[in-house]
Amino acid sequence: MKIDKRMIDMVLMMNDDQLWKTIQLVASKSGFEAIKNMEKPKDMSKIRSTLSSLNDEDIARVTELMKKGK
Repeated sequence: MKIDKRMIDMVLMMNDDQLWKTIQLVASKSGFEAIKNMEKPKDMSKIRSTLSSLNDEDIARVTELMKKGK
């Protein structure tokens, strides 16, 4: 599955609970197991704002970092 701006925009249409579960799933599959036990933030607006500001270059860079486990 390739993550790109279009996919991020689709994810941002989810409600807060769905978005948080998706973030946990992606993080867990990328080796960040600690996020499984984290509670959903009360205010998801900062996460939404950060995701919406990403461009394809940012997404590619983050994807590479996640593959390296950083």
